[in-house]
Amino acid sequence: MSAPLEGIRVIDFTRYQQGPFATVILADFGADVIKVEEPSGDYGRRMWREPDGFSAFWESLDRGKRSVCIDLRRPDGVELALRLTDTADVLVENFRPGTMERWGLGPDVVLPRNPRLIYARATGWGSKGPMAHLPSFDQIAQAYSGFAQHAGGGPGHRPEIPYPGIADQTGGMNLALGIMTALYARERTGRGQVVEVSLLGTQLALQAPELQHVLHFGTERPREFRASPTVGHYQCSDGRWVMIVGIDQKFWPRIARALCLDHLIDDPRFARGYVRYKNRHELEPILEAAFASNTSAHWLERLRREDVPASLVQDYAELATSEQAWANGYLMETDHPRFGRQRVVGPHIQLSETPPRLSFPARDLGIDTEAVLREAGLSDAELERLRRERVIGPAED
Repeated sequence: MSAPLEGIRVIDFTRYQQGPFATVILADFGADVIKVEEPSGDYGRRMWREPDGFSAFWESLDRGKRSVCIDLRRPDGVELALRLTDTADVLVENFRPGTMERWGLGPDVVLPRNPRLIYARATGWGSKGPMAHLPSFDQIAQAYSGFAQHAGGGPGHRPEIPYPGIADQTGGMNLALGIMTALYARERTGRGQVVEVSLLGTQLALQAPELQHVLHFGTERPREFRASPTVGHYQCSDGRWVMIVGIDQKFWPRIARALCLDHLIDDPRFARGYVRYKNRHELEPILEAAFASNTSAHWLERLRREDVPASLVQDYAELATSEQAWANGYLMETDHPRFGRQRVVGPHIQLSETPPRLSFPARDLGIDTEAVLREAGLSDAELERLRRERVIGPAED
């Protein structure tokens, strides 16, 4: 069967990470994504670039997109962009609010020309409020949203950025969700609309349970090394860590049996969830000693035999060989014209009848400019003039 977004054309003005991850999801589901870059190219092309020219940042965020190079600071460049959006289904941008409007590419201009267009924008702070005009990046959102402080242990502790990129990546997922929802709404109404996602809003949604606690009680829940004695990671005799999540009461007897601590199952200090947490400073050393008495493989086998949710704490190199990740297509292999056979991160959303697919690796800057503009109706003479005047094409080195 055809891909679910086949026939959907996306004009992608995004750069860096949040916006590009949204459009790579659309590309994986079959959309024709046309990435419009400035003459010097998206800065993401230069992120993490290694001596052999490979950029994991660029390859993971911009596969499956055709590259068009247009100077949007030139009137002719803006006119070309408008011609592309006139017959598009989706426009995606993640500039600071007001930038597209200054170029003459805001919703007030584009939507009257193409009322069916989904105009999707990813911002840092949201489009309203006193900080809407300020610049922002992933780590700024993690800091402002409380995520960095909570990850570091809460108020009074040193803030931590546990994973640079988490606001961008989750923001991209949410933007793709918003776009697909708007496309579905268009099927019923026949009209497009503006979709907006921000780094700040995404970070708040990501932390909704913790924030809801603060909104109700006015205080933050304490952040501890383990959420409870039966929810956390323990070090084994081989130095490896095993994570267990015995969040439900039914798991306590299973954990105790797996660790050969049957005698503690009905111990009044630990028999129920609240008293286990209250007496965690007594129970945790017992569990730590048990895990430390044997290897991670030994304890994982026993925990899984008891049906306890448990996992080895892995690094990326171990994950790269994970049979589970490969079996589900979360990791895949594909061919790259420059680097040969490559292992890549695959689509994380699976559909049984219209599955996502990897189409082609990230493209060289501007390589599809003329082909895309010919599709928009430009003649060879027009393309030659635009090339000569440097409205289209990469900047010269």
